[in-house]
Amino acid sequence: MSATRELYALYSLLDDPQASVQVAVRERIRALGEDAVAGLRELTEFHGNLHQEIVNDLVNEIRSTMALQRLERDFSGPDDPVDLEEGAFILAKYGFPEMDVSQYRRRLDDMAADIRVLAGTRATPLDTFMKMRSYLFSDLGFIGNREDYYNPNNSFINKVIDYRKGIPITLSMLLLTLGRRLGITLNGIGMPMHFLVQYDDGTRMFFVDAFNSGIIITRDQCRLMLSSSGIRLTPEMLAPVSSRDIIERMWRNLYLAHQQQGDESEASRVAEILSFINPDFKVNNTMDDDPDEDEDEDF
Repeated sequence: MSATRELYALYSLLDDPQASVQVAVRERIRALGEDAVAGLRELTEFHGNLHQEIVNDLVNEIRSTMALQRLERDFSGPDDPVDLEEGAFILAKYGFPEMDVSQYRRRLDDMAADIRVLAGTRATPLDTFMKMRSYLFSDLGFIGNREDYYNPNNSFINKVIDYRKGIPITLSMLLLTLGRRLGITLNGIGMPMHFLVQYDDGTRMFFVDAFNSGIIITRDQCRLMLSSSGIRLTPEMLAPVSSRDIIERMWRNLYLAHQQQGDESEASRVAEILSFINPDFKVNNTMDDDPDEDEDEDF
């Protein structure tokens, strides 16, 4: 086993008869942070799920604590700029504490490098963007996960990269993060029910629906998309939103996915984090990015 000697010793004392020892052991494991998670899970499996409930509680505490610490660093003030990609990986690390963020950043770097080669040295920003669309949605086959829409994995950028499936906002996140690497000006559009990406180079502007294979849609199509759900389109609904707003929406979708799955304990943990991001957060039961409104329309 790869668990450290210290962690092995701590694990063996989790049910020590002395309560003070148990408290000290758990405090030390919490202090080890995410470095302890993989080892704890490995030890639990090796010992036939011994201490499973205790380990689950410790892992959940570590996940929440680390996410809050990272968010506190990046969300320190209401007007402070937030790095969108970093925010997405904070959420991913919450779901998968053992993940290697640098590995996924390299995969995004490699995708961007492939797109540059495919676009060619003389490509305009629009040419490069169009090549990025075909690369992601045709060559690699990224697609909206209609069959398992409310799976929490759809909210984690690492799982979207792994499985090439996601919901509108995480698939849009791919476009936004790759666009930044390629020097393309893209904006997130927080339209109700369905997150979009806006391309705008000063001479050409349009919207892209990443959930539906990256198709380009017009303002009128956005209006029809919303009207099918009884929502009247207003100009602010198609205005670019901040990175802070995007990250909050991603956490809110994760919260609602857990609710849809009936996992109230996990939904409650995510709600606590959302309350930190936005003190005005209110619990509700409607997913921001919901597929139902466009199932009968071909956008």
